[in-house]
Amino acid sequence: MQRIHTSSGPLSLGPVLTMALVCSCCFLVSETTADDPSPKILRPKSVKIKASLGKPLVIPCKADAGFGDDVTLVYWLVNRSFVELAYPDGRIRMDQEETDTKGNKTFIQRDLEFRHVTRDDFGATYICVVRNVMGIDRKELRLKRVNQNCMKGRKWKESGEKLRKKNG
Repeated sequence: MQRIHTSSGPLSLGPVLTMALVCSCCFLVSETTADDPSPKILRPKSVKIKASLGKPLVIPCKADAGFGDDVTLVYWLVNRSFVELAYPDGRIRMDQEETDTKGNKTFIQRDLEFRHVTRDDFGATYICVVRNVMGIDRKELRLKRVNQNCMKGRKWKESGEKLRKKNG
């Protein structure tokens, strides 16, 4: 192995090449991070979701996956518990993930569905979480009770058996 002499003595090329390789990898990772950011929640935008007592409700959680849908998870927590554990009867449940790709961007949406809103739901905290190897984002929401007469003018669209309210 060739040796380089410095003012402090001989230096082997092995450690120098290793350091150069490590620095190159750090540079490549930092460049990749700019192209593949951590996930970001896009919807809902509001932290207060309007709801009517006794009515169905759907809260969308739409996220920019940032790194690809195959390694990104989107899930909901209710009062810091998994929805399936908090509501084993299924009155509140997570819908299936929907993935949409536009150009080089991947978007994932997972809705939180209420069969009907109860009084207790207004005191709960709902957290949408999106995570992958690049990071995590979360959005904490609460329901805001609205007068049912005010909701008549709101736009609802029917999708199968469920009603979706545009929130956010």
